[in-house]
Amino acid sequence: MRVWIIKTGEPVPHLPAESGDRLFRAGLMAQTLHERGHHVTWWTGCFHHQLKIMRDVVHSTPVRPNPDGPEMIFLPSKGYKRHISPARFIDHAQIRRAFTRLAPLQTRPDVILCAWPTIDLAFAAVQFGRAHNIPVVLDIRDLWPDIFYERITAKTGLPFKNYFLPWERMGKRAVQGADALISITGGMLEWGQHRFARETTKRDRVFHQSQSATQMREDLGFWAERGVDLDAPKTRLVWAGTLISDLDIQTLLKAIEALPEAAARELEFVFCGSGDLSPRIEQMAERLPHVVFGGWVSQNALNALYARSHIGLMCYLDRFDFQLSIPNKVADFTRSELRVLTNLKGEMQRVLGSEDLLISYPTGDAEALCARLVEIAEDPAHYRSPAPKARALFERQFDAHVVMSEFADYIEQIAHEGCT
Repeated sequence: MRVWIIKTGEPVPHLPAESGDRLFRAGLMAQTLHERGHHVTWWTGCFHHQLKIMRDVVHSTPVRPNPDGPEMIFLPSKGYKRHISPARFIDHAQIRRAFTRLAPLQTRPDVILCAWPTIDLAFAAVQFGRAHNIPVVLDIRDLWPDIFYERITAKTGLPFKNYFLPWERMGKRAVQGADALISITGGMLEWGQHRFARETTKRDRVFHQSQSATQMREDLGFWAERGVDLDAPKTRLVWAGTLISDLDIQTLLKAIEALPEAAARELEFVFCGSGDLSPRIEQMAERLPHVVFGGWVSQNALNALYARSHIGLMCYLDRFDFQLSIPNKVADFTRSELRVLTNLKGEMQRVLGSEDLLISYPTGDAEALCARLVEIAEDPAHYRSPAPKARALFERQFDAHVVMSEFADYIEQIAHEGCT
């Protein structure tokens, strides 16, 4: 069976320059199907979304950077510097046009799995599939275009809902034309069905985000070189991801600044990632002994950190897209038996709330968050012990071996049944 997987924006550990990263959802599915003996082509971009740099790769033709991995086609574009900018919209249109130009030149697949976003690629994939009688599965991973409308409205104060007509037209044709719609949560799947007036079918399914349960390699040397003692008797709280002001991290930073000295001595906050808040956090780390700034770190260094930490930090905005989602980090934290400090409710509360894993605080309330941090500091026996139900939850809902096996079975079934 031939499978096309279309997803930009994920790391590609098959490349030497990204070998320190790990596979995410599209990459895991590509590898799973490849290991089942299928011919898999993963379409992605030359542009590295996280680092905002161009990959040094051969583009526009099939390559196999890892002999034990899937075939890949890297699509060219100009790239962009900011998440919300005209340059990003242009970049996505360029990638869509590149796919539309190159797809007819390749051997046709038996099934296409395409991630949403981007809307441009979802539209192009569905158009190609319908033209050649190939079933297309759309995977709703984020709530585009609505998250852009909300952010632009928040920044400008002007209503901006449903105004970007190209995305509205492409989005409706893609979702209504897809043979199946899947997503990472039930709430996001329902959003996609209702947002673009798609009738629910028996093929529409939910497959959670997942990660491998196997023991991961650890890089303790990274932390030792920076003078960070991961075995110090402290309750360690870790942030791993983008450090941008468009989240509730600033509430967390205010709460850390306000901690009483006795509580600060019991806690250690480790921030890994990059973004516009990086300089502020780096300055805090220079002033406060209980704050560590790691910057953008390798997956192996993160593995070492997770294994010696106690609480994962997920301070996002109380926005509809976050309420409907379960971020990747939940799989990381539950695998490592960490509790989760968060302001999110919604899907997070539904899945984790009954498992005694959540430490909640109200969005934007630094005083309340500071009080929760003091509670954590005052009870090290409880908070430094592994969360008893975390690993069991991971194995039920987020273990890649389980999720990807069921996901791969589903893709094989869609290929066998063909178009609706």
